[in-house]
Amino acid sequence: MVLISRKAYDDPVRWVYFDVGKFGGLAETMDEAIRYPVATAYDGWPEGPVVIAGPTCDGADILYDRYRDTLPLALKTGDTVDLLSAGAYTSVYASRAFNGFQPMAEHYI
Repeated sequence: MVLISRKAYDDPVRWVYFDVGKFGGLAETMDEAIRYPVATAYDGWPEGPVVIAGPTCDGADILYDRYRDTLPLALKTGDTVDLLSAGAYTSVYASRAFNGFQPMAEHYI
């Protein structure tokens, strides 16, 4: 699930916080080495600029600093965003309970 906020009421850029971030297994976003594809229930709807961040209070838990992502404008707090093709090492990179957050669930196909 996501949490969405803005730095100012009239700021067009939304901050979208994922349940998982760099310290929960998405370490390969460091230096923007890997861009994970995402899917939402609103794919194909109008989009707007976002900053994607993880759930921790660590200032380094911003997934993409240089690249400005876009996500559907209809996306709201509580919605689900699916990370697609996260890769084999994602769960190995996860810190155990960093800042109180448990690592992401693992699903094997």
